[in-house]
Amino acid sequence: MFNIFKKKQKSVNQTERKPKTILCIPGNWNDRTEIVTAIAENNMNDFIFAGMVLLNLKTNKGFDLEVCERDNKMKDSFKFAGMINRVSDEFLGEIDKHKYVLYLSAETGDLQSAKEIADAGNALLKSGGIGIKVETTGKAFTKEHWTEFLTDFDESNLYKMYVLDSISDGKGITYTCGMHNLGLKDSIVYNEEFQDSVNLLSVFSYYQLIEKPEINIGQTFSTDMQSPIFEIGEEKNQPNEGDELFENPYGMWKMERKASR
Repeated sequence: MFNIFKKKQKSVNQTERKPKTILCIPGNWNDRTEIVTAIAENNMNDFIFAGMVLLNLKTNKGFDLEVCERDNKMKDSFKFAGMINRVSDEFLGEIDKHKYVLYLSAETGDLQSAKEIADAGNALLKSGGIGIKVETTGKAFTKEHWTEFLTDFDESNLYKMYVLDSISDGKGITYTCGMHNLGLKDSIVYNEEFQDSVNLLSVFSYYQLIEKPEINIGQTFSTDMQSPIFEIGEEKNQPNEGDELFENPYGMWKMERKASR
């Protein structure tokens, strides 16, 4: 159950600057020509790759696509980013065999755009990509896992694809990262038990995604009627401030526990 209690206060305006979502897809293609051919053959009438653009033929939406040669650090980066999804050693072994890496990017900042680039990433997986890593979150998936989210799609799947909600500094601070891919603020909570913090952040983030409420500074939120009440404020010092991949241009909510009910 979501509970949000109104209190008239000033709202926080969203930025006009849209974030960019970047997806990383390594594969075993032998050269650029093979990549172009594989995309065309495996996405007939859906996507083509020409120049530096992956084009969705049905929507005429273009995505920047950069082709890079093998990266010797790719296995380690997928291992770290794949911890939440518990990717297997076998999968990491396949990542280590890659020959090329595709970097797919586009402006997002809303649910539709996030879904569109997710579909474009899936087109590259169908074309020989081994796995996918959301560079603007730090979260990795097997080909099968990513495809599963899109095959049986629900808007809530975008949260699972683009957001980490269990980042901790080990000193009582827990926060989310990746909500900017969806056009929403990230959230942070101080001095709460880790699992309680993760549950609060997860429920609050899903609430933003599913209910699409207008949230103002000074409102309060609780995960259910028996749980503590938190006042919503604005975090002025994001943990990822200055990081072009992870900083949220929309800002960050700060959750502070109020006195007991």
